Amino acid sequence: MIPRINLAVWLCMAVILFSSAVPVRAESYRAYAETLLQGLPDGARYRPDLEAVLDNLANAYRGSKKTAALQSSDLFNTMARAHAADMLLNDFVGHRSSTGHDFAMRIEVMKPKGLVFRSIAENAARDRQKGAADEAKARRLFQQWMDSRPHRKALINRSYAYVSSGVVQRGNVLSAVQIFWGEPRKQDGIFFE
Repeated sequence: MIPRINLAVWLCMAVILFSSAVPVRAESYRAYAETLLQGLPDGARYRPDLEAVLDNLANAYRGSKKTAALQSSDLFNTMARAHAADMLLNDFVGHRSSTGHDFAMRIEVMKPKGLVFRSIAENAARDRQKGAADEAKARRLFQQWMDSRPHRKALINRSYAYVSSGVVQRGNVLSAVQIFWGEPRKQDGIFFE
C-alpha cells in the first residue's frame, strides 16, 4: 500500500525542488552569455558608438520630461550586449532569452554578489529596415520604445539613475537592449546596509 501524503507536504516538496533548481538553471545563463560575448558569428559586431547614441537619446527624453539624466554605466553592459546578441542571432525580440531565462533570472545571475536593486528594468528592440546601420537607424530603434507606453515609462522612471546599453549589428539589422536601475542596496545575509 502506498502511503498518502497530504497536500501541504506535496506543496512544500515542490517549493523545495523548484527553489533548488532555479539557481542552477539561472547560472547556466552566465555561461551562455559569456559564450555569446566571446564569439559573435562572422558579420556581427558590437556597436559602442550606437550604445552612446541610445544613452544620449534616453537622457534627451528624460530632460524633456524634467527628469534627472541617467549615468551611463558598464555594470550591466555585458548583460545588455549578451541579450542583444541573443535576440539578433536567434531572431526574436523580448525579455526572455532564447534559453528560457527571463529578465529577473538574468539579473540575478549577472548582478554583483551582495547587491539588491529596488528598481530595475529593461527595454529591448530591433530594427530590420533597409539602410545603413547608423545613427539614423538607432534613432528609429529608439522611437520604438517611445511608441510603447511601458518602454516609455521605463525611460522616464524617476527611480532610475543608471543605464547600460548593448547594441549588436549584423548586416543592416540592429538589436538593442537598455537596462535601467536605481541605487543598489548592499545585503549581508538577511540584513541590508
